[in-house]
Amino acid sequence: MSDDRFLDRLRADARSLRYEVDPVTSTRLAARIRSRLTEPTISEFIAAWFRPLAASLSALALIAGIGIALLNRDQPVAIGDPIQYTVAGDTYNVGE
Repeated sequence: MSDDRFLDRLRADARSLRYEVDPVTSTRLAARIRSRLTEPTISEFIAAWFRPLAASLSALALIAGIGIALLNRDQPVAIGDPIQYTVAGDTYNVGE
């Protein structure tokens, strides 16, 4: 073993770099822990479930709207254009 006190000097120099918790931070931390330990009220419980449900339904409505818009794009635009249907080899014109 050596008599070098390197680790002791390193600890002494690093002592000023240590993080000391101030009273304000410790109070905030304690309040946050206490708030998580309490059970939510009925209104908080409903709000926690309503937000994701509303977001999901909004996304579903948006997808449905886009789908309807894309389906309607495939339909003939002009009313006067004839529509042709072929059934069993026979061609029928509708709208003439």
